[in-house]
Parts: sequence; C-alpha cells; structure tokens
Amino acid sequence: MSTIEQLTVRGSHLQVGLAIGERCSAQIHWALDGYTFLQEQVLPYHRTLEGQARYRDLLQLNREHYAGYFSELEGLAEGAGRPFEELFLVNMRGEYAGYLRSLVRGCADCAVLTDEVALFGHNEDASPAFRGNLYIVHAQIVGKPAFTALSYPGFLCGNAFGFNAEGICFSVDDVQPRPTRLGVGRHFVARSLLESRSLDDAVQRVTVPGRASGFSYTIGSIPERRIVHVEVAPEAYHLREIRNPYFHANHYRELDSVDQVVHASSRTRVERADALLQGAASLDTGDILSILGDRADEQYPIYRTATSPDRLMTLCTALFDLDARRLRIYTDRPTQNADAVIEFAL
Repeated sequence: MSTIEQLTVRGSHLQVGLAIGERCSAQIHWALDGYTFLQEQVLPYHRTLEGQARYRDLLQLNREHYAGYFSELEGLAEGAGRPFEELFLVNMRGEYAGYLRSLVRGCADCAVLTDEVALFGHNEDASPAFRGNLYIVHAQIVGKPAFTALSYPGFLCGNAFGFNAEGICFSVDDVQPRPTRLGVGRHFVARSLLESRSLDDAVQRVTVPGRASGFSYTIGSIPERRIVHVEVAPEAYHLREIRNPYFHANHYRELDSVDQVVHASSRTRVERADALLQGAASLDTGDILSILGDRADEQYPIYRTATSPDRLMTLCTALFDLDARRLRIYTDRPTQNADAVIEFAL
C-alpha cells in the first residue's frame, strides 16, 4: 500500500506554482531525471535545429493562450530549481510523442448515471516508478474556483483527476491520435478544466479550437447531475451523455474515423470490461470497483500490475459519487484492500 502526500497552496498562478515546486522539489528532480522519454528522446530532439524551431512555436502559441498556466509552470520550475524548458517539454509530452517513438498509454474510466446512481470510477495508470511519488494539491488561486487534483511531479495539475468548488469533477484517459499538429497542448487544456463553472463550460474548455493533440475525459457536474464522456482529437471530438454503464481506456471508441495508435492493453481491457458490462442496466459502487479491480486477463488486466508484457501499473483508483458528493481514492487494489482509502467531500 502506498500513501499520497497532500499540500495546500494559495495565491496567484505564479505563487501557487512556486509553492508546489518548493514543497515537491525532490520528487520533481527525481521524476525528470528518471523520465526516459524526456531524457532519451525529447531533450536530444529539442537540441536539434528542427526541435528548437518547434519549441519556439509551441512556446509562443501556448503562452498566448494560457498565460496564467505559464506563470504556474514558471513558478514550478523556479521553486524546484529546474530549467523551465524541461518542465514545458514534459508537459508537452503528448504532442512530442506524435512524432517520436510511441508511448505506452494508461488509465481507464467506468461510468453510469440512472435515477438511482451517478457514479464514475477511474484507474490511474503509469510507470511503477511513480508509485508513492504522486501528490494531491488543494489550491486556491485568486479569482478562480478552489480545486483539488491528483498531480504528478513536474506536471501542471489536471492530467489525472480532480474536482473544484463549482461541483465539476473529472478524470482523464490518455489517447494517441496521429498525427499531432502545432497547437495548444493537452496538459494546458486539461489544467483549464479545474476552472470550469459548469458542464458546458468544461466541454468548451476541452474542445478549445487549435488543439495539438487530445485526451479523453469523463466529466461530471454535481449541480446539474450529469456525466459526459468527451473524446478529443486535434480536429474532432465526440460527446457521449452517460446513461447506461460505459467503459473507456486508451483509444477512441466513438471517433472511429480518427487515425490513432491502439495498444493491445487498451483493446484487451475494453473487451474485458464490455464482457463484464454486457446486459447491465446499472451499476453500484461495488460493481464499478470490481470492474476497475479486475485481473482476469493475465497479460493485460484492467487493474494493471506492470507485469510483462504490460509496462504500466495502476497507482490508485478514484470513485466519484455525485449524489453523495464524495470522492474516494483507493491507494491499493480496491477489491483486495478497501480500507486503503482517502476520502474527500465534493
């Protein structure tokens, strides 16, 4: 069982980034030094003439669109004592992965909304090296809704799962459309979700024009009692209003015309979940946790273990209950150790 550190920060974007960077400096250095995709692919490419030109274009475009988040990232770099360009590059990893070697993709969601329940669960999948090195940020930025988000060292908040004081909650699945294009980075887009005032506002934020790449999002609104799943690609998106049970992993299920990379793990997890969900009109919390904790497939289980051939593991499982206004984060396999849980009021 692992634990997740929590920190509370407030102030301007710059001050919040600075505070996180100072508090989590050791984790940030460790994460960036050991991130092979950054060290072995992105940084060598960045030092080429083509890489420098691409960096300048992405830097200018994203700074113009998301000046506040740029200040946050600058504070994060300063607080951690790390070059800003490294933090910017790592937060553009999805865009760089579009033309460098493909990354293994992670995370999965299971959602349902009926007259009786409004639930969605999420498996946070990543390299096992991140186990015990994530942290939960509680932030209040001047003039913006307070938010809580699970965060990775060196990354902007928003690329895992979180919620804010307006009753908007969400989780993020990695996807790999191709090709990516010059545009606003998906980590900046996901960060903006934490400022959403309504479900429609949230959808507008994740489908902002000029996207370079994309994520797939499950988004809930407590005041509106709605859950949607939004698949986002550079030039298209699909919104699904959640009613019947629905499962999503790391490839587009609805945007079937978008060229993408589909890994065996994602395909296998979706097929297994669909088999478990066949004929189900509704789910309860136990059902969702059972699906997200499933290990029936030895090669590519839904609850991942970083056992060959799968290189990723499930670091934690989140369960959002909109009617109970509650988030539970299970730091161990929920079907095996349900007491390893952190609970938050939404």
